[in-house]
Amino acid sequence: MATEEPFHTDNTDLGDLESEQLYLEAANILQKLQLDKPVDEEWSLDDMEAHIEENLQDQFVQEALTQDIDLAQYSEQIQEKLQIHEKAFVQDFIGETNNIANLHIQISSCDKILESMDHMLRNFQNNLANISNEIRHLQQYSAELNIKKKNRELVRGQLSQVVDEMVVPQSMIQIIMDVPVTERQFLEQLHELSHKIKFVKEQSFHDAIACQDVQEVLEKLRIK
Repeated sequence: MATEEPFHTDNTDLGDLESEQLYLEAANILQKLQLDKPVDEEWSLDDMEAHIEENLQDQFVQEALTQDIDLAQYSEQIQEKLQIHEKAFVQDFIGETNNIANLHIQISSCDKILESMDHMLRNFQNNLANISNEIRHLQQYSAELNIKKKNRELVRGQLSQVVDEMVVPQSMIQIIMDVPVTERQFLEQLHELSHKIKFVKEQSFHDAIACQDVQEVLEKLRIK
């Protein structure tokens, strides 16, 4: 019993087979014309002529036409070669089934990883947006606090000046009440007292409530 030979693919280059297919198309049309058979209805005479002319430009077809070749037999040989290559391709595909399946699994896994990374990046982007909003809010709040601080410093400076002008220190009261009028200290404090009285009168026109607290003291010192 003859053993079955292992399956091997023909070494014919695929480019040569494609050229041979072009030749077969031209040869089949020529054979139909030689046998006075009608060509396919889908082919018009112009299309047929153009197709034949295009196929005849191929170098392999031109070489084949110059040889004495049986078109029918040659057609069968080409078909057999094509079938051999087709079977080889099918066998190769079947042999690579596991690799293709593994590749599909890897691609699916990569898709899941990419989807997870996309979700993570979107969350990170949202977090950055929230942080940016918080930073903007803190900057606005800091600017408001800075304005309040400057306003308070300005008010404190003006208020401190007003208080210094209105307050009657204990030393002034003691000098005016106890020191003789001929003493220089008395004259200096008297001049300061006159300045304070004038200032309090000016502020009283602005309805400064604090003026009422010192007016009585200043008036008593003035009378003294």
